[in-house]
Amino acid sequence: MKRKHSGLLTFILIFLTLSITVLYATQDHGKEIDTIRISSGVKSLPVVSVPASSLVKDIENLEKIMTDLPRPQRPDLSPVNLTLFGYQPMGKLRVASRGKQTVLSTRMDYNLSLAFTSGKKRFCVIDGTFYTEGGHLPDGAIIIKIEPNRALIGKRQIKEWISIAEGIQPARKKKEQNK
Repeated sequence: MKRKHSGLLTFILIFLTLSITVLYATQDHGKEIDTIRISSGVKSLPVVSVPASSLVKDIENLEKIMTDLPRPQRPDLSPVNLTLFGYQPMGKLRVASRGKQTVLSTRMDYNLSLAFTSGKKRFCVIDGTFYTEGGHLPDGAIIIKIEPNRALIGKRQIKEWISIAEGIQPARKKKEQNK
């Protein structure tokens, strides 16, 4: 074949290829792709029963109560009168200095909301602040020991265990007074 005819032959081959491609694309071969094929192995959706509206309302009421679950109420124990045995409740600490007696108030009504231990490390949350064992509170008290549900706090030679239930009880009394 001569070199001058190769361009014409190339043009004819490209034209034939494009025309065959266009004819194939316009035929009915592509219509089967648009249909949805459902196999017999497909399972139907499970039947789900919807609870009654009264049950849904009961569940909503329970969600409001669930906030009290992590902080159980302390049982109402009537206080024992120990005055016959010589007990006097201690509200204030009296300190004698150079002949004068000064009265110092000791605050031991801390709100312990969390106490946990992990191996040798012990942590607690008192009045919304995170402390470790041996930490100092802003009023000068020291956290002596922390156990999983309580903390031993020492202040001016007074040591007292504060448990999680004790710290939450005054907050509940405030809520009851507001009602």
